[in-house]
Amino acid sequence: MKRLIYALIAILILVVIALTLRTLIKAGTFKELQYHSDFTGQMIRGAVGAEDIVVDRHRNKAYISSCDRRKAKEGLPNTGAIFLLDLSSKNPTPQKMATDWSPEDFRPHGISVYDDATDSTRWLFAVNHPDGGPSVEIFEMRNDSLFHAETITGDFLKSPNDVVAVGKHAFYFTNDHGAGASISKWKDFLLIGTGEIGHYDGTSGQVLETGLRYPNGINTSPDGKELFVALTTDGSIAVYQISPWKFKYKTHLGTGVDNLDFDENGILWTAAHPKMLAFLGHAKDPAKRSPSQVLTISPDENGHYTIVEERYLNDGNPISGSSVAVLIPGSGEESGPGERILVGSVFDDGILVLEK
Repeated sequence: MKRLIYALIAILILVVIALTLRTLIKAGTFKELQYHSDFTGQMIRGAVGAEDIVVDRHRNKAYISSCDRRKAKEGLPNTGAIFLLDLSSKNPTPQKMATDWSPEDFRPHGISVYDDATDSTRWLFAVNHPDGGPSVEIFEMRNDSLFHAETITGDFLKSPNDVVAVGKHAFYFTNDHGAGASISKWKDFLLIGTGEIGHYDGTSGQVLETGLRYPNGINTSPDGKELFVALTTDGSIAVYQISPWKFKYKTHLGTGVDNLDFDENGILWTAAHPKMLAFLGHAKDPAKRSPSQVLTISPDENGHYTIVEERYLNDGNPISGSSVAVLIPGSGEESGPGERILVGSVFDDGILVLEK
């Protein structure tokens, strides 16, 4: 009997070691990073926790979701905001957008902008984490001001992370966790997916996909026929056909991919966390820096987004814990427009502008 017990204990220890090693490997703990940059970099201060950025390339403006997330984690009073960045300015500075709706517990996360072609109205959607529970806030944008139109809540919004608008009142969203935060955190460690993809049609919300490993950034393809979802702890991007709904394929990136953005040429841009445990350390202590990574994903000959290129990688300086990277219009100098990238992060104060 004792031998059987010892054998079971030994098996249990081996299983725990194997699961721990799998988690550490998946988190990039043993990965050797080669930091590099072909860009000059400049930090633009004034927007703390610029977790998500959406670029309006026709108007040469960027919209920034800002919130002091460390204060939020500690339960301290803090109010987030949506900032506007005028990209036509030589020295752009984040400006808080005027709004008719400004509760003290507005804490925006993922954002999306929708242009309605039928009446030329413009809308901004923001995932919100107020004290009373998560929501999606919908604003109409007029003359660079935000006018609150609607608050969407419901049991389908369990732990919303990002949103992509597909109508004045319709959107897709990610729940990075299912119900039960404490249990979900243990499942995260074991790489058991509890996250979800959902859809709100303007009247009701429904969950379309479950059991996902930390679904994070979400975006529609340029033609609007596919939905791209970043699975952070899985280190991949999942692609779904929207109508009829079905899974199509997955591209493995081997890093903690975050928000997603398509440029004018249909190239997918993302920022990522190559050392996910370092990012968790950075979340608790700003002095502990977490590497920031920028990737592009291009379509192959079959139209599948499988060609991955690392465009930038730092050691956590000057920006740590990157969460979003967007390509913006070039510098427009006499030598020709260059490549400019805005990089935001979950916790740091400011946005990194990469230019070459």
